[in-house]
Amino acid sequence: MSDEDDGLLEFYASEALTCPRRIYFRLKGYPERWPEFVKVRLDQGVNTHRVLGEILRRRFGFELEKHLILRSEKLGLEIHGRIDAFRDFPIEIKGKTSLPKAPYDYHLAQLNVYLRWAEAEYGYLYYIKLHDEPMKVIGKLDLSGFPVIKGPNFRAFEVPYDRTLFRETLRHFYGVKKAYEKDRPPKGWKSYACRFCPYRYLCYPDGEP
Repeated sequence: MSDEDDGLLEFYASEALTCPRRIYFRLKGYPERWPEFVKVRLDQGVNTHRVLGEILRRRFGFELEKHLILRSEKLGLEIHGRIDAFRDFPIEIKGKTSLPKAPYDYHLAQLNVYLRWAEAEYGYLYYIKLHDEPMKVIGKLDLSGFPVIKGPNFRAFEVPYDRTLFRETLRHFYGVKKAYEKDRPPKGWKSYACRFCPYRYLCYPDGEP
């Protein structure tokens, strides 16, 4: 992937292996309409990222919100990303109402894009419980084994770079690009994630499916 800007179709690392229909609507410029309960979680997530990010910056010397671009002239697309915390390796922070036992596939794919850009062998996914006052969770964490962080309402996963997953991500984005060029929405996932989607109103104009 090259570093020259050729006006390629722009995808986001956070869209890696997510619903292709949602990506399509974003590319087409449809307005986002977030459900109210999702807005609350988004606000909590922003606060959590800010508080934990500042700790990583001050205590461990990480750069926050590191912007990156990966480009492929051959595929006619580019991937933009913003790493939550970066030094020698990327850290991605995910605020959740409930913590997963294993990382979600699309979070792995997002972090994998960052690993590709950084040419790093591994990175970390941090899952932290959302709270109106993030320090009530963050203040109980044990940072002595950093980058492995332990504590209640928190899970850390060390993730190696996966070349096969990166290729799968590129195929996923390329498929959406072809749909975009044909001006025909790709098939949506119709999963639990639909209730959190800002484009739900386009797939379900009459409300609940």
